[in-house]
Amino acid sequence: MVNIPIAEAHNRLSSLLKKVQKNPITLTRRGKAVGVLISPEEYERLRQFEAYHSVLRLSQNLRESGVSASELHRTSRDELEGRQ
Repeated sequence: MVNIPIAEAHNRLSSLLKKVQKNPITLTRRGKAVGVLISPEEYERLRQFEAYHSVLRLSQNLRESGVSASELHRTSRDELEGRQ
């Protein structure tokens, strides 16, 4: 990963956006990381991973609570339709 001070990134943004297709670029301020530039493809991959991870956590929580998928579906549907 390449580290670039923000002031330098501001002046070289166009060229950095080309480089970010190959490797993420860490933006720094006074030597501390303050952000990361990543490609749109990498961003989408991370979003998909986070969504998948959220589903796994939900599944684990449901197993631990003893609530079945059908109970969750029925309760959610009833709440959305205003029946309680």
